[in-house]
Amino acid sequence: MPKRTHGTVIGINPKTSRIAIKVDFGDISILEVDDTSDFEINHVLYGDLEQEGGNLIFNKTEKTEHHVYIQATGCDYETAQYQLFRA
Repeated sequence: MPKRTHGTVIGINPKTSRIAIKVDFGDISILEVDDTSDFEINHVLYGDLEQEGGNLIFNKTEKTEHHVYIQATGCDYETAQYQLFRA
């Protein structure tokens, strides 16, 4: 069973519809979202943030749920930058 974790939004790219989140233990995950304007830097998210594929997450800051597609997990900063900004 996937482990639910907290994460903080650290990057947003409206052109690729992706956000970067730093999960509890320091790795970074890249999420593809429907609307990047639903997220801001430092928003706290909760859910299966380390399981690639389609997931339902909860934005604890805004108290909203979102269907997302997790593109990459376990990234370091350099890999996350590449994933966030690649077309």
